[in-house]
Amino acid sequence: MQFSRRDRFKGELVALPKLNKNVLFLGGAIVLGLIAALLSVSYIQERVAEATAAARVKVAETEVVVSRRNLEIGDTIAESDMVTRTVPVDFVPADAVTTDNYAGFIDRMVRSPIKQGTPLSASALVPMYDKFSHVIVPGKVGYTLSVNENNSISGMIAPGDRVDILLTYDADANAGDGPKVKQGERVAPLLENITVLATGTRIGDLPDGADSTAFSSVTLELDPDQAELLTVGQKAGEVRVLLRNHEDNTPFGLSGISEKTLMSLFGGGGGDDVEYIIGGN
Repeated sequence: MQFSRRDRFKGELVALPKLNKNVLFLGGAIVLGLIAALLSVSYIQERVAEATAAARVKVAETEVVVSRRNLEIGDTIAESDMVTRTVPVDFVPADAVTTDNYAGFIDRMVRSPIKQGTPLSASALVPMYDKFSHVIVPGKVGYTLSVNENNSISGMIAPGDRVDILLTYDADANAGDGPKVKQGERVAPLLENITVLATGTRIGDLPDGADSTAFSSVTLELDPDQAELLTVGQKAGEVRVLLRNHEDNTPFGLSGISEKTLMSLFGGGGGDDVEYIIGGN
């Protein structure tokens, strides 16, 4: 007698294998770990994409006019000194000179130092011969001193140079009563390290190819008390202008020298040179 497949298993209970709880826990941990790893990778990729996108953002730039060379106070800026440069907008002054308005600033005078490659600003430039006082540092004054061929260093002094001034006077004049020691002429330092603002009517550098022009005066930048000294010094004797290196600010520490002291160096006039007054003569 044969039985069908259904009849064969009818009434029989099939026993399922029993799962170990540790295996379930281990499998769940692995699944959760894989999910966490996938989420971490996804997060990192998202952050990398954001950082890459931020790095690709182009900084806003604009084209401005900059100086081709270093410019000092009193210099006059020519068209040849101006070049264009693209710079980030954040570094551009509010009153920057641009390619559209640069022509209005040609031949203007520099009122504050400008470094090469620095964007030009309208506030750093003033029209030549228009309010020359803008060049003078607050608290100082402009003082015009007449000069000759010797005092002008043969016309070699230029605006922006630095000079020293010596005073030559008669040391025996108004020496008072009583015995006098003859000193003769005496030379003494009057002013040191003084800035030249202008020579004649010239304020800045000469244009390329232009010949230097003669001048009979220099305008100096002085403290008010220095102006007093120079005014009295011109009345008391003769002043001599000395030209120093533009970058040399070293005090010379001169104390002056008299004609008598100079001659004593050569073995002459080294006595006491006391004048004795006898019999009222």
